[in-house]
Amino acid sequence: MQGEGNDEGIGLLTGVPPAPPKPTVSTPAPAPLPAAAAPPPPPPKVELSRLLALKAADDTSRDVTAGTVTTLSAVLSSLSPEPLDVTLTVEVGYTSTYPGEGAEWPVRWSPPGKRSRAELFPRKEPHAVALPPNGGIPLSFEIEAPVGVRYGDRVEVRLSVEGPGGGAPAKLTLACVARQAVLAIKTSRGYEREVADTLLARAEEKPDVVFALLVPSSLRGYVFAEGMSFEGVREMLKGIRKARGLVEGETTLKEVEPLLVPKITVEGFVEGAIVELISGPFKGEKARVKKIDQAKEEITVELIEAVVPIPVTVRGDHVRMLEKGGGRSGG
Repeated sequence: MQGEGNDEGIGLLTGVPPAPPKPTVSTPAPAPLPAAAAPPPPPPKVELSRLLALKAADDTSRDVTAGTVTTLSAVLSSLSPEPLDVTLTVEVGYTSTYPGEGAEWPVRWSPPGKRSRAELFPRKEPHAVALPPNGGIPLSFEIEAPVGVRYGDRVEVRLSVEGPGGGAPAKLTLACVARQAVLAIKTSRGYEREVADTLLARAEEKPDVVFALLVPSSLRGYVFAEGMSFEGVREMLKGIRKARGLVEGETTLKEVEPLLVPKITVEGFVEGAIVELISGPFKGEKARVKKIDQAKEEITVELIEAVVPIPVTVRGDHVRMLEKGGGRSGG
C-alpha cells in the first residue's frame, strides 16, 4: 500500500495528472500590404485681393492753374474668371501750404453703374461694384482748381478696393497740385513800364497773387505777370491807368522764353535805314544809319533834320527801326 502510494505521488503536484502538451502549428506572418498612394495636394487658393488691380489711365499727379478744370482717370480691373462683387472706397483730401487756409477743390465723378455725376466730399465713401470676369471698369474724376488756391496746394483722390474674401486691398492715389501761371496783360503802347510799376506796388501788398513781372522791350503793348489766378490778377488791374485787361488763356513758357534771351541789339539794322532815337538827348529825332558796330552793339547815325550832318553814336537799343534801306547790314 505504501509502495503504491509512493508510486502515485511521484512527480505530482496535485492528484490530477498533467495534460500532455498541444502540438504547435507555425503559420507564416502575412505579407505587408502596399502603401496607398497619397492624394495630390489641393491647388493653392489665390486671394481675391490679388486678382484686383487699380491703375491710372494717364497721370497719377498733374500740375494745374487756378480756375481750370482737369480730368484724372483710372481703371479698376479683375483677373478672376468669375464675376466679383467688390467694395470700392473713395476718399478726397486737401492739403495746403497755409494750414487752415486751403480752399476746397470741387471733385465730381460718375459712380460705377450710374450716369449722373455726383460731387465727392472729404470723407470715405464705400461703393459696391460688380466686376465682370477678366474685365474692368473705368473711373473718371473731374477736378476743379479753385480761384483762391495757393501755390503748392494739393487735392488727393484716394482709391481702395477690397474683394469679398478680405485680404490686402488694392490702392491708388490721384492728385492735382496748384502751380503758377504766366498771364499776358494788354497795355497802351508806350505805357508798359507805368502799368508794371503800379501793379508791382499792389503786388507787394498781396504777395500771393503776383510773383513776378516781365516788361519785354522787344514787345510793345504787353506786360507778363506770373501769378496764381486770372481772377486775382484781373482784380489787381482794376483802376490802373493804361491797363487794358488780361489776354484770355494762359501764356506758355515757350512763348515767353524768346523774350528772356538777350538779343544782339543791332540785329536787323542796315546801313541807310531810317530810325528814330528813343532815348538820350536826341530822343524823338529821326536819323539815317551810317555805320553799325556789331562787336560794341553800337550804331552811328546822322540826324536828318540837322543843318550840319553830325555823326552820333548810340547803343543799338536806343533806336527804333522806321524804314529799312538797301544798304549793308551790321557785322
